[in-house]
Formats: sequence, C-alpha cells, structure tokens
Amino acid sequence: MLEDRLSNRFIDMGFRRINSNAEGIYLFYQIINGEAYIISIIHTPHGNELTQMQYEHILKQMKDSFLRGGNLNVHLLGLIFTRNPEKAKILCDVGGVSHWIIDLIKNRLIIYETQLADFLGIRDEIENLLMNERLSECHNRVNENTNQESSEWNHMQAERKIKNRWFSPINTIIIGINIIVFILMQFTNVYGGTDGITIKGALSWIFLKKDREYYRLLTSMFMHADWSHLLNNMLVLFIVGDNLERAVGRFRYLFIYFGSGVIAGITSISYNMVMDNIVYSIGASGAIFGIVGAMLYILIVNKGRLEDISSRQMLLFAIFSLYGGISNARIDLAAHIGGFVAGLLLALIFYRKPKQDKEISNTNHIS
Repeated sequence: MLEDRLSNRFIDMGFRRINSNAEGIYLFYQIINGEAYIISIIHTPHGNELTQMQYEHILKQMKDSFLRGGNLNVHLLGLIFTRNPEKAKILCDVGGVSHWIIDLIKNRLIIYETQLADFLGIRDEIENLLMNERLSECHNRVNENTNQESSEWNHMQAERKIKNRWFSPINTIIIGINIIVFILMQFTNVYGGTDGITIKGALSWIFLKKDREYYRLLTSMFMHADWSHLLNNMLVLFIVGDNLERAVGRFRYLFIYFGSGVIAGITSISYNMVMDNIVYSIGASGAIFGIVGAMLYILIVNKGRLEDISSRQMLLFAIFSLYGGISNARIDLAAHIGGFVAGLLLALIFYRKPKQDKEISNTNHIS
C-alpha cells in the first residue's frame, strides 16, 4: 500500500508517528534544534468530510500541543489524501500551514503555487513512491489483459515523457537560442545577415591561431546552415538532451553540453590545422554528439535502459551518425568524434548512479 510505504519511509527518515483523536487524521513529527517539524496525514476521500473550521481547529490543537512541550517553533505540513482534489482544495486555504494533496485516483502529488515547495526533502520521496505506484498499476493492468499491453504502457510512457519535459529547462533554453539565432541569420540583417554572421562566428583554425578569436568555439555552436541542419540537430537534442538533463541535473548537463562542444571544436581545428585544410565549421553537432556519448555511458551504467531510451538505440544512432559523417564530405567528422568521446569522458567524471534507486527498489517489496 502506498500509505504504508510512505509511513515506513518517514520513519526511516527519523520521524515518529502519533495517532490523533480525530478520525482519519494522524501525524509524524521530528524535533530538530528545538523546533518541531510535523507532517499531518488527513484522509478525506470525497474531499468534503471536514469543513475549514473543523480542520483549522484540529491543526491549532496540534500546534498548541507541541508549543506546550517547550518547542520554540512549529513547522506544519498537511498531507491530504483524497479522491477528489477539487473539493479537498478548500482545506489548502487554512492559513499558517502548507498543504500538499495526494490524488489517490491518478497517484500524483499536487502542490499549488502558494504552498511550500519542499519540506525536509520529503517531496522527492513522495514523488518516487507515486511513480512506482503508477508503474505497478500499469504492470497489473498488462497482466490482467495482454491485449492492452502495448497501448497501456505506451500511454503511461507518453504521460511521463510529457510531464517530465517541464523538468528540463536548460535543454529547452538551448534549443530556443539555436532557433532564435537561426531566424536572425536567415531573416534579418543583424550583423550583416547570414554571410556576415557566419564570417564573424564560424569556427576555423585560422581565426584562432592568427587572431586569437577563441569566442568562435562557442558562437559556432549556435549557428546552422539551413532548416534541415537545424531541425536534425534540434530533434536529437530534444529527445536525448531532455533525458540527459533529468539524469545528471541542470548544471552538470550545462557542463557536459558546452564542454563537449568546446572539445569537439578544438578537435576539429586541430585536425584541420594538421591536415592544412581551410574549413569553416558551424553547428551544434559536436555538443550533441557529446550528449549522445554521455547518454550512452549513463545507459550502460543503468544496465541498458533509462526511461524511454536504451543503450542499443544510442549505440546504433552514434554508429549511423558517424557513418554519415564519413560518407558526407560536408560533415565535420573530427568534431563529431571529438564531441562523442568528450561526452563519454565527462559523464564518466560527473555522473553517479543515484543511491535512491536502491531505496526505491526496496520499498517495492513492502506490502
């Protein structure tokens, strides 16, 4: 049961449980530096079992009880279990207390903007348990009716994918910047139009060696030759970058993306300088190959699958893309290889498999 798993998790985190006189309400508490941190569990299946006045009176009794116990401050979070979030929402208007709603129908956590965003780190714990509950329900439905296996699983994966898109802001911003720069290049005369911008921002060893224009290692990453070039790169970034950002976090993702892009640029200009090739390179491909390399490493660490991407898919994508670079003279193969290797190495340095994976796996065996 979800509630049993959650109760066990709170106890593991150092909370103690107290039953109250009110039906359907009990609480967990923890004393830290003389301050009481309380999580009150409220059961209101239909959302209207308690009035605001009744609920406010119960919360006041809780607070007064801990204040009388000698605690300097009392921090209270109301965790509302309900099948009707719309009706239960009225309880969130009780002042002086933050409230979160657990929707028992959709197994989701609802936190309104006016409420506390986290409470002693329990938000991640609750969301992980709810995700496990959704996965478990999906598997149960599949076992009951094999004819619905594909549609049920794909629907759930699609919901998770759409929801999680909101948690990859850095990747979205990078895609947006690439699109804006392309539009400025193609449809305006900013900095002299397409040719002017390309001359000022493209990557070539000549500019770096003679003029020391090192900024080109970054500017060239946001420039694309045509719609096809832009769309191909942004599609890969949208799919793979989104997953990578959620796996490693925003700041590590930024470091891997730009680190791979810069190393890819250095690899490109070094190769062309040695070969005495006069090449002007633009595009985010080097950074994107770094993202693919990092994702491949992380997939291998996670035994071949992470969310909706497998290591086999990543490996095949990398092989076909590198082959495309070999067969297409316009592709900067050195940048692709340099970015891919850089992504692998940076992921090796910065990525650590979350310890909570083990904890979540263990909670699945609690009945």
